[in-house]
Amino acid sequence: MEGTRTYTIQVLGRTLEHLGAQMYKRRDTAIAELVANCWDAGATQVDITVDVAGYDRSSSKIVITDNGVGMTEDEVQSDYLVVGRNRRSAGAAVNPAPNRKVMGRKGIGKLAGFGIASHMEVSTWRNGPCTAFSMDMEELKRDATAEQTIEPVPILARTGAEAPTDTPSGTRIILSRLKHSTPIGEYTLRESLARRFSRVTRGEMSIRVNGVEVADPEVSFEQRVPESGYLTHALPGGGEVRYFFGFSDQVLSQSLMRGFAVYVNGKIAQTSPFYFFVEGTASGQHGTRYLHGEIHADFLDEGIDDESDVISTDRQEIDWESDAAKQLSYWGQELTRKALREWAGRRGTTFVDKITSDPEFSGRIDVLDEPSRTQVHRFLQSLGQAGGDQEKIRPLADSVIRAFEYRHFHDIVADIEEVSDDPERLEELMGRISKWKVLESRAILEVIDGRIAIIDKFNNALVMNISETANPAGTENLHDLIAWYPWLIDPEWQVLYEEKQISKQLREWKVRDFDEQDLSRYDFLALAGDGRVKVIEIKRSGHTVTRDDVQKLDKYVDALSKAHPKIDAVFISGDSYEFPLERWNSTARRLTWNSIYDQVSKYYDHYREVLRADVSTAGFDRKRREVMQTRRVLELGAYRSPADRKAGLGVQDVSYEDPAFGPQGDDSGTDEDEN
Repeated sequence: MEGTRTYTIQVLGRTLEHLGAQMYKRRDTAIAELVANCWDAGATQVDITVDVAGYDRSSSKIVITDNGVGMTEDEVQSDYLVVGRNRRSAGAAVNPAPNRKVMGRKGIGKLAGFGIASHMEVSTWRNGPCTAFSMDMEELKRDATAEQTIEPVPILARTGAEAPTDTPSGTRIILSRLKHSTPIGEYTLRESLARRFSRVTRGEMSIRVNGVEVADPEVSFEQRVPESGYLTHALPGGGEVRYFFGFSDQVLSQSLMRGFAVYVNGKIAQTSPFYFFVEGTASGQHGTRYLHGEIHADFLDEGIDDESDVISTDRQEIDWESDAAKQLSYWGQELTRKALREWAGRRGTTFVDKITSDPEFSGRIDVLDEPSRTQVHRFLQSLGQAGGDQEKIRPLADSVIRAFEYRHFHDIVADIEEVSDDPERLEELMGRISKWKVLESRAILEVIDGRIAIIDKFNNALVMNISETANPAGTENLHDLIAWYPWLIDPEWQVLYEEKQISKQLREWKVRDFDEQDLSRYDFLALAGDGRVKVIEIKRSGHTVTRDDVQKLDKYVDALSKAHPKIDAVFISGDSYEFPLERWNSTARRLTWNSIYDQVSKYYDHYREVLRADVSTAGFDRKRREVMQTRRVLELGAYRSPADRKAGLGVQDVSYEDPAFGPQGDDSGTDEDEN
């Protein structure tokens, strides 16, 4: 007969600190704890529904329904509403699943829902009418005192109601007034539950999330130990473990899937990723991103008293300092180190085999001497262990081989001297030297490839309309790009100075009659092969040229002509002018950035084609230094630090002498007091 009955909740003094609001703040952890209660109730089916579309934490709900034995009216009070009750030691009137090992122990898992929601509605039934009641966390805590005791809170329950499902018995929990502002993902929750409950548990109790069953974690193994099933191992001093592990053929994207999950009685007790604390010192550390395994150690939870409990309340961590867990820890460390070490060895060997069987690399390795080949193999072995996509580290393998190729190029004289008294060895060495022309060409080709990359960067700078100078500091600018690579303007010109005051320049050139107060600066001063000096003024590609811009350059020429009779003005800008070009009343040669780009591109495209025809050049070390500089600029940008500016201009393709003042070298003319 349907009616009402009033219950009271009873909280034992030591358990308030374990209330679900503090212990189960993660949604997957809290839901897993409620699912564990379903297992202990003998359930074979658990259905979880979560609101995803239209999620609102004030109105959305999380529902967990099982087909376990449920509870009678009296058991609700005597068993469920006693917080802190150890069901193992207290026993139960009904044993729902005699062949199952009980997961629950501390008697607070029922409160896990309060970690993620403020309100819980419970409906439970067994072979008949349903008992339904609700609990509100704020009500439960309202009279808490410093001694961690609370007065009993009345809970009004409906009895004799109709069960919410057609199963003979079961329990349904509805969580509302949720605490998280975003919905939990269905896939994420299924993946987490698959990792938190062992295959054995899910074989006896199906878990579904929004109607989709929680399946085994999807891992594509490149190696699994054993190939199927589990291995067993007896630990010293007692205790047996069942385990398997393997390495995925790709990085495991979810951290929960990495490392070992340690299960006790079918439920996770040490959450992953877990590597028995060796991940920072073991060889093959990159393998931790691929390792996936399970360890079942039921012996850790065989006791029924509190003293034998070595698993944290939220079942996230084992007390590894306890006597019961120490032997497992020692064995796990050894297992993990060995597994990572062997993975690294396999991966390195696979990479070496792949590289040495590739025609692109094998021929180059074969021509090296035996010690070098041995070293190359060793370095490739190490490189292959680095983790990640091995195809993406192929360029690094090329760099390893190239380092040995270039090393031999530098050591040629010493090698010839060493074998000069042995005709046969000398013949062998000179046979190898015939191949070094190719090696030198490869080195120069890298220089040219770098220059073409700089040309592309130059083009991008024009398209992006970057400024002439660095303002603010650290900003890419045309001036510094050209200072690093003067050949961009004209490969036949040598830049003598940059950004120097006209008065200072005339003073250095020993001119007596000039305006000492002239503080104006030119951008660059260059020397052409015919002995003519070029005064270069640059404006960014998007700048609209004014008459004042041009007249300023003409003044530079007039002033500097007092020292040099052969001075030409060169004005470089975009295609925008505030006046018609037919009124260009200046002797300055007008160049556009586009015309310069076209010219230098054609020059180096042709150079690349000549080089590919296997034509070698001199000055290899100079080109090597340019390669280093190019890589730096491509990575960090065309900006020179004060120290860089003090060091002067970059590598130039020609070296002329100023006919009036002698060799100029690479002096940029930038004084320290002008930086």
